Amino acid sequence: MNDPSCFTNLHEYYTFIYAISYMMLVEVGIWIYNFRGWLRRLDKKNSDYGTLLIVMLGCWGSFYFSPYFRSQQFTQIAGEILLPHIFYYVGVALILIGTTLRAFAVWSLRHSFTLAVKTGSNQQLVTTGVYRYIRNPAYAGTMLSMLGNAFCFRSAFSPFIVLLILAVCYGIRIKVEEKALYECFGEDFKNYCFRSWRLIPLIW
Repeated sequence: MNDPSCFTNLHEYYTFIYAISYMMLVEVGIWIYNFRGWLRRLDKKNSDYGTLLIVMLGCWGSFYFSPYFRSQQFTQIAGEILLPHIFYYVGVALILIGTTLRAFAVWSLRHSFTLAVKTGSNQQLVTTGVYRYIRNPAYAGTMLSMLGNAFCFRSAFSPFIVLLILAVCYGIRIKVEEKALYECFGEDFKNYCFRSWRLIPLIW
């Protein structure tokens, strides 16, 4: 990620760094927001089963593999297949859009937001705003950002590996989370599932 040679010029490199910095700052803010409310949520049932760690490892893996496929270590063995230059700009846009979507999704949940899967008796099921259409907009935002990061390096391999890693990690997370939410909200959550999509409207 700190190798400017992966980019056409220094301007593109620094633009990428600014976009990643925005994503990192938002994520730090989300973690701070989560821990500030931790004491208020001690009564919540923890049903995470390690999925937070799985997602964190998935995001780390996405960050690692995106530049790896442009490294000399990889290209000497498998060669270098680059996507068209336009994908760099698509990547920057996805980082910004995905990060903003994640921040908005977390803000929409307010005190219901937790990094780990937790439910409580006084918790409300949020079904308005962006949650009216997709049940996991924060996850969708992260996946868009990680995919954008992969596109910025323009390796033809990176986007597929990143999507595979995140699909597995978030697939596990969503399955655990939906089970916990159904146990908490019952038919209300079941009905909500019928009229919304998990991550991608009209697809899944």
